[in-house]
Amino acid sequence: MEKIRIKDFGPIQQAEIDIKDICVLIGHTSSGKSTIAKLLAIFNSMEFYCIGPGDDLSPFISLLKTYNIDFEFKEDTYIRYEKEPYHWTICKEGVQTDYPYAKSIKEWNNLSLPLSEEKSFYKSRILSVIENFDEDLKAFYEGQLNAIEQIQGEDFFLRHQFYSLYAKLINFMYRGESSIYIPAERILMSTLSQAIYSFYDKEINLPISLKKFANLYSLAKRENDHYVIDFLNILVLFDNKKGNDGFILGSGDEVDLSQASSGLQALIPMLSVFDYSLLSQNLLIIEEPELNLYTKVQKDLIEYIIRRAKQNHVKIFITTHSPYVMSTLQNLLQAGNIAKESEAKAAEVKKLVPEDRWIDYDDLTCLFINANGTSRNILDPEYHTIGVNEMDNVSAELSDIYDSLLEIKYHE
Repeated sequence: MEKIRIKDFGPIQQAEIDIKDICVLIGHTSSGKSTIAKLLAIFNSMEFYCIGPGDDLSPFISLLKTYNIDFEFKEDTYIRYEKEPYHWTICKEGVQTDYPYAKSIKEWNNLSLPLSEEKSFYKSRILSVIENFDEDLKAFYEGQLNAIEQIQGEDFFLRHQFYSLYAKLINFMYRGESSIYIPAERILMSTLSQAIYSFYDKEINLPISLKKFANLYSLAKRENDHYVIDFLNILVLFDNKKGNDGFILGSGDEVDLSQASSGLQALIPMLSVFDYSLLSQNLLIIEEPELNLYTKVQKDLIEYIIRRAKQNHVKIFITTHSPYVMSTLQNLLQAGNIAKESEAKAAEVKKLVPEDRWIDYDDLTCLFINANGTSRNILDPEYHTIGVNEMDNVSAELSDIYDSLLEIKYHE
């Protein structure tokens, strides 16, 4: 189980989030949804696992600055991250954790080059690490270490064997999931595409998280210089030499991305990085996937995201303001619910909603973030649906005003 608890940090007053395969946060503007998403990205970074028990706040604050959420730590500020079997508690006094491998992760993270050290270096690190393992696991890795020492070969080959075993141990100790954060500011990519390749290296006054996304976007474009967005019937074309990105409509008309609608300027970089990352990442964090998109496109996009994430066994964390996103998720959840009732019903459901988009209730976290920065679970445990009373209340208020206006119009 993976869980985040936050108290009195930035806009968040009190929040508790269970991280499941699909997590969705909806709520008021500036209520703290983005802060939670960014914290999750930090908690799944290798840099976070370099922070050890008793460390002061400075390394954690450096990570917060990466995402522009370095809010003041007050006397009662409390952030707790749990990922079985370990936990981290972060408050004004510093960091407390029972995670025992921070020193090894930090040393690994600071290695200048793979295979840059002698084999004795890797051997000593391996022995130091496995001292913390239980007897069975320790014996297993001791056996692998002994097997390497029996190998006859050149020094470089042996060094590679020790390095590979050390890398395997690091991967075992690193409890985070390789993750990608897709920010709402992705809409800037079309405007700044000419300079995208230099963002990451140069001292440009942009959030580091946005520079990282820009770098990923450039890698994605090089990997796939064209792809089709089926639900929009467009062919996206990336010109990696000149930086003139664009797309071809179903009608055959060509459009430069910089001259496209704001919705497409946000959508194309997002989908490019999303698809590029599916095979290499375990967690994709997406801010406002619906940004500037028509309602039908929002529906198609969410169905695409869920389908592709399920196919690749990737976790999805979404922040949104859109009732259409929630309604789409509601339908996919209900499809999964009804399909469980019988094979006959499942067959009927498939005619409306393809099976690869169904959502299992147990795989979903859905929270409403209130204006005061508190969180509330809006999943109905009895009916296994999403309760969207807040959006219903807004619709009811608008309807009431409209009815009142009609009364004024026709009042005699």
